[in-house]
Amino acid sequence: MYLILKTPSKEYASAISHELWMLARPRGISDNETSQFFCGVFEHPTNGQVAIGPLDGNQPIHTAANEELFTETITGAITAGEKASFNGAIHSSKGGRLDIMSLLGASPSLSNNLIARELLETRGWFPTEEI
Repeated sequence: MYLILKTPSKEYASAISHELWMLARPRGISDNETSQFFCGVFEHPTNGQVAIGPLDGNQPIHTAANEELFTETITGAITAGEKASFNGAIHSSKGGRLDIMSLLGASPSLSNNLIARELLETRGWFPTEEI
């Protein structure tokens, strides 16, 4: 699944992907790693929408993860109640795993923007070049 962002910015999308990565590999642990992104960032070639993905499976949550940094990054996209719910779910998953799709799918603010790759393909997100 992919999440189409309400704020169509590749920089914003990269920040979300980075903070998702920081949940599994927090600052101080991942400092020397080359890639610090959880998922890809995609821009629709004609309408300017931006999406992140693929988002699936269970993500490890490090015991030193800072859930506040992640939820602060997406504060404009979710309600205060959803932010508290996200923080609680991440906090209680520290040292274990968290199903990111379940978390996003339970958010009324985000769930309608979760889209399968096949649907994105039919909407022209991944045009194929003819060789």
